[in-house]
Amino acid sequence: MYKTQDQETALLREELSKLLTTLKHNREKVPLDILKTRYKKGYDTLCERIRHVASDYVKHIVLCGIRIHEDYLDEAAAVINGTIESCGILKQLSKAAFSHQDINEFDSLAGTLREKVLADLESFYRKHLGLYITPECLEDPEVKPLIYCVANDCVLQDGKWIPLELYESSSACLQEKCV
Repeated sequence: MYKTQDQETALLREELSKLLTTLKHNREKVPLDILKTRYKKGYDTLCERIRHVASDYVKHIVLCGIRIHEDYLDEAAAVINGTIESCGILKQLSKAAFSHQDINEFDSLAGTLREKVLADLESFYRKHLGLYITPECLEDPEVKPLIYCVANDCVLQDGKWIPLELYESSSACLQEKCV
């Protein structure tokens, strides 16, 4: 799943980079007022394509790998949308694309937006915690239960959220090796 997402993200980045290069070339060669009048249809089409690809690209970067259980989707979407609206990065992303035509600046800003979204989701996740009691916990009172988040169906291990199915499969592999 992630490999396909990574490939799609790379393709979107490549397409956005080409579009920004075209925009930069057009603006260097033709005055803006002429682009907006004589070449209006082509210029507007290019700008609309940049908006669409840039939006898809940022969504891929920001949301890649984020897990939300369907029962918490509305609440998590509100957190994500609130972060996006309040942080002011959307205007900076637009400036990076349309004023500077700089894909590296765009990448950096998208990464910053992702970090802000993840930080705000962390506090959201912490509101939906429980204990995950493994069979080992029941057998040995010294083994502590894991912190489990119902909002993302993950356990907290070494400060990172691990999908429960990955934790259980790696735990099963460890048990098989120990036997």
